[in-house]
Amino acid sequence: MGQQPRQPEPNVSSAHLFGSELRRRRDDHGLSMAALCERYGRIGRRVHAGYLANVEQGERLPEDRQFAEIADELFVTGGLLGRLWDFADADRRQSREAAKQERRALADLAAGTLAPILSGDIVFVPYATATGNVGYVRMSRRAFLATGGLAATALTGVLDPDEVTRLSQALHDPGRSDPQVAEYFRRMLDVYRDGDFLVKPATRIGPVTQQIGVLDGLSRDAARQVRPLLRSAQAEYAGYAGWLHQEIGNANAAAAWTEKAMVWAHAGGHQQMVTFAAVRRSNIAWWRGDYSEAAELAAAAVAASGRVPPGLASIAAQYEARAHAAQGDARATQTALGRAGERLSARADSGEDEIYWARVHDEDHYEAQKAVCYVDLGRLGEAISLLQPMVTSSGSAGRGAGSYPHGGGVAMLALAYAKNRQPEEACHFGEQALDFTLTAPLQTTLRRLCNDLADASGEPRVRRLRSRIDTACTA
Repeated sequence: MGQQPRQPEPNVSSAHLFGSELRRRRDDHGLSMAALCERYGRIGRRVHAGYLANVEQGERLPEDRQFAEIADELFVTGGLLGRLWDFADADRRQSREAAKQERRALADLAAGTLAPILSGDIVFVPYATATGNVGYVRMSRRAFLATGGLAATALTGVLDPDEVTRLSQALHDPGRSDPQVAEYFRRMLDVYRDGDFLVKPATRIGPVTQQIGVLDGLSRDAARQVRPLLRSAQAEYAGYAGWLHQEIGNANAAAAWTEKAMVWAHAGGHQQMVTFAAVRRSNIAWWRGDYSEAAELAAAAVAASGRVPPGLASIAAQYEARAHAAQGDARATQTALGRAGERLSARADSGEDEIYWARVHDEDHYEAQKAVCYVDLGRLGEAISLLQPMVTSSGSAGRGAGSYPHGGGVAMLALAYAKNRQPEEACHFGEQALDFTLTAPLQTTLRRLCNDLADASGEPRVRRLRSRIDTACTA
């Protein structure tokens, strides 16, 4: 038997009210969706059953009043549907105006060596040619904002002019979306990720959220075979939004976006993203201090997913080890760390990992996570031996908890020295950590450092550092 259509929810919005009343009138007249579409066709209005279903569910509102007027005549409503359409259309116009204001605000985020040129709803975006000259590609304001409002996107060669034009066309007509459009969004997301810890996370939340909304619109209206690809891309953006919110200390928003990432990954059939979202939930729980839950989530993410690529399995095992260490379980920590190292070693020959972070995290990240575990287990000399070379090496450009573009490794090394009753070294690296962007995770480590230096607070340098940390973390 076919699946029954969902019942309309008239109280959600005025569009839902219009759709619910239309559905009620159709049911009262004993007409199927196909039969009502046929009635519309007889008077020259072509309506597809899928479109009608969306209208009845309140997901779409017809663009013109004629749709409602025809229904009023068919069902003899005395103009009720026309009046409901007027009400819903007024709400829609108000929402569109609000969205326009938001797009204007997001346009102010546009950045780059060369500024885009705005002309009404058209944006001319600069890009660097192969010969070193500068050219301009014409695109709509909507397409410009969908790329994050960043002129630098074109300048760095993420999209060439033909690709920008193709994306712009898909935004105006989602039915023209193809697999390449989903790939464009993924490539633009990689640009964001490559700049992690160089740009404050709060400045990225607006553009990333905007792109999630654009992908949502494309996913709803794209051809069926393309929709899973767009949902998968949307899931990756949602996962990134969750990380951004975690970096600014909004754990509830981080969890909410991570849950959305999991839902959209399921819808897109993106099993690796489903697993990664589950692993991210473990990370969020760890930063909240829910160590038992963090360990369970990391282990369950892999156990419930069948075949997990080695890079992703390594991250899950590292997070599980970190949670066990926070609970003082040395044996479970060592077992998980061993598993993480084995899976990381297998990644290079596998080529299975699709998730960005599963592909790019490296041996330094693994060693840094090991050091975090050792700090919690009291193996401070080993932690210092692991972190010191990473922090003091002039050529490092790593990422993650042990790398220092975001100060996390520097702060963790300071914490290890503080716990090892070496306040002078702890102050040295603690002062360095304060020079980085103070993300919420970094502030958490600095507060731990401040607490562990309490016994040495009589020393002037320690007293100054603790005062600076207190000021920085409460600003």
